[in-house]
Amino acid sequence: MAQELRSFTRMPLEAEVIFQEIAFDKEAETVQSKYKDVSGGGLLLTSSKLLPLGALLKLEIRVPGLSQHHSTSFRLPHHLAQKPLAAVGQVARIEALDSGEFDLGIKFLNVYPDDLKALLSFINSSGQAK
Repeated sequence: MAQELRSFTRMPLEAEVIFQEIAFDKEAETVQSKYKDVSGGGLLLTSSKLLPLGALLKLEIRVPGLSQHHSTSFRLPHHLAQKPLAAVGQVARIEALDSGEFDLGIKFLNVYPDDLKALLSFINSSGQAK
């Protein structure tokens, strides 16, 4: 049996993610897609665009219900409650799908500490984590 190498618990969740490759030599295209699971260490997203292994991405991740897990000192006003989690990630794994799309395993490189704390609380309280 293969040894589990993940440091964080994954939670299956299909929600919206908007990402953009961080590259200085070309104009960045903004891509809207869905992700399949999320953890404190990254996420698995589906993309119609193939990105190279190691590519850096600016991510805006919608996590339904995340705002309820921010500490009381950082509770978001109602009109900002659906604010996306912003992160910088790196393509760590690529899998071609039969549909012609790609599953991209993204490793988080930078997430605001309060957002990461809320994300971990959200995942741990969900009961769906694996």
